[in-house]
Amino acid sequence: MNKTTLLGLAAAASLLAACGGSDDDPAPAPAPNPLAAVPPTATQSSTGLVDYLNALANAPGADQAEPVDLTGVTLPQPDDTEPAPV
Repeated sequence: MNKTTLLGLAAAASLLAACGGSDDDPAPAPAPNPLAAVPPTATQSSTGLVDYLNALANAPGADQAEPVDLTGVTLPQPDDTEPAPV
């Protein structure tokens, strides 16, 4: 082998050795999927329910997704507040 080939191999090896860095920053948490399940905030107040329904209606792919399971969900029924527009 000649000096040019050895120099090229040494340069390539040093470049490849420098490319193995790691990123220790944790990945950001994904946004909750409103299509997965009804969140507890939707069953605690009418405002939480309206917020959930708006998030559900605006979720990407909501019109093609499977229905949300409502088994065991009891919706809030306040007697002392005005109806909220949906």
